[in-house]
Amino acid sequence: MPDAKLDPARHAVAHVRGAFAPARLRALRSHLDRVCDERQTQAATTREHTAIARGEASDALRLDPTWMDAFRDPSRALLDAIGHATWVAFPPQVRRVTTAAHLVPWHQDVAYQRLLGPRGHDQHVTCFVPLDEDPARRPTIEFVAGRCTELPHGAASGFGAGLDEAPAGPHALFRLALGDALVFGDLVPHRSFVPDPSQPERRSLEFRLVRPCDAVADKDYFDIPSGAFTRRSPAMEVA
Repeated sequence: MPDAKLDPARHAVAHVRGAFAPARLRALRSHLDRVCDERQTQAATTREHTAIARGEASDALRLDPTWMDAFRDPSRALLDAIGHATWVAFPPQVRRVTTAAHLVPWHQDVAYQRLLGPRGHDQHVTCFVPLDEDPARRPTIEFVAGRCTELPHGAASGFGAGLDEAPAGPHALFRLALGDALVFGDLVPHRSFVPDPSQPERRSLEFRLVRPCDAVADKDYFDIPSGAFTRRSPAMEVA
């Protein structure tokens, strides 16, 4: 993949303080607690059972449009961080990290998009949103900072894609508060990290954001500027 054609945002990591109103995230966490146990048991396929075993939500829970409420009043700082990536892919990833088996190995998000085939995005940014009151003590994300090309991945630790080891480069961790978000490109190597073993649980939302021009035809998105769901029609593919 030639670097000359890459969006610089694909290599960036930003700790966005006050990205979301804490009251809105508390409401989403309460909603998650209410519906999680019921919908988490409704796995219909082997793929879905496997996802739940990794600490990810059932399809029924992920397809709840309530999660997009997070983007109905984004801060100026968040809008600056996402730039032109104003379409949020639906559904998001809803995670309940409770055991070591739920910790994601080193990887780049671009590798997971490759697993989706034609339904994957050529490029995107991720917005990681912790829902706990004390996210600084909860499982979080560790990054390798700096530019990195797309690396070969293989299945690892029950996940569809992973790296054998971290690429060379300085590591970065961020001390998050409720309302903060991490926004990072799909080429940034990262993994789960547990800062406090006495607090092994985490509830979080992970959103994939794309520029409208990078959207996949006939896939659902939430358009942040309009506050409404939208789609890229097949006719837009012809340019």
